[in-house]
Amino acid sequence: MNKYLMLLLMGLPLLAPVAHVWAQEDESAAAPDEENEAATSSTVPTKGKFPRYASLKKGEVNVRSGPGNQYPILWIYQRTGYPVQLLTRYDNYYKIRDAEGEEGWVYITMISGQRTGVVGSVAPTMLYKSDDDKSPVLAKLAPGLNVILKDDVCGSARCKVEAGGYKGWVTKKDLLMVE
Repeated sequence: MNKYLMLLLMGLPLLAPVAHVWAQEDESAAAPDEENEAATSSTVPTKGKFPRYASLKKGEVNVRSGPGNQYPILWIYQRTGYPVQLLTRYDNYYKIRDAEGEEGWVYITMISGQRTGVVGSVAPTMLYKSDDDKSPVLAKLAPGLNVILKDDVCGSARCKVEAGGYKGWVTKKDLLMVE
């Protein structure tokens, strides 16, 4: 009897990663109610035209080759807030494109309506105090850093963002995944 209990206990850690994948993409879970979607920007964006921008809600998100957990995982994002472009929706999955142009399918609850961007320049990008050409620099943002778009404000030259506890304006051409 002890032998079987020991085998069961030894096998439990092996099942934990599998259970995590199933929990993330359980297709029996109800899709968000489109009519009752909250107005906050971090909700799952179930309404709207395609393509549109959003971000990853979780720190670990599986990207699949098709819209269902029967399709193989192509890669796993490990970056909360990473900006993505929603291309289309099929059932409980979004087809997405990332800043590098890669495409795949992600379970709907892994997506947030929070608009973000990523610093795409090779050198640090300046974060300005205001949208004025003579505005002082508040901080330098490292290449690859995620920024949160504030109030979805992105003018013709600069975007209002928050990054690293600072709020300010970044030159639009230095950001990826913004309109």
